[in-house]
Amino acid sequence: MQKQFFLFCVLFLTLLSAYPRHSQAQNAGEPYVILVEFTLDESRVDEAIELLSDIQLQTLENEEGCLVYDVLLSEEDPARVFIYESYESEAAYKVHSNASYFKEIVLKKLKPLIKSQKITKVFPLNFEGVLGDA
Repeated sequence: MQKQFFLFCVLFLTLLSAYPRHSQAQNAGEPYVILVEFTLDESRVDEAIELLSDIQLQTLENEEGCLVYDVLLSEEDPARVFIYESYESEAAYKVHSNASYFKEIVLKKLKPLIKSQKITKVFPLNFEGVLGDA
């Protein structure tokens, strides 16, 4: 069993080292993408969904730099929400997070309904399955 685990580790590390690495800094021309995951107060899910719909609509109507703003609800847990956001650049994301409607809807109204939150900066694979521009 130890030998199999060792061989698996060697194979995994070999494959990992052969795979092109994506730099931590955003390359020019790459979208700025985040995945937001949070859990809502169970007693206020309907209110939160209405606010999420409002921020999605405002974002897509008012921000040319927003490429995608998808709100996704967990099938297993209706209080668990994911938001997939893609922007032309980090600057476009900053426009979003500084918008008056973002501050009003998200920071003032939605934030008190959130029990826990995690924001992850992610990057898409290109169509060849290679990271970034590599």
